Amino acid sequence: MNDPAIPSPAERQALNAALITSGTETGFWDDDGRPAPWPDDIDEWAPVSQPPGATEPQDPPF
Repeated sequence: MNDPAIPSPAERQALNAALITSGTETGFWDDDGRPAPWPDDIDEWAPVSQPPGATEPQDPPF
């Protein structure tokens, strides 16, 4: 996965250092709700999707 929106590991390290220094949030939070740095494995993430749920024949599809 080579998404241009995801910084390289070296860029993430520099961004995290700058964010820690300035107190800026990355948009990521830890399990306790505190601001967290860019995850090291973000370039390995994949979207989670689920198949649509089954509906009854008389139910609308939305």
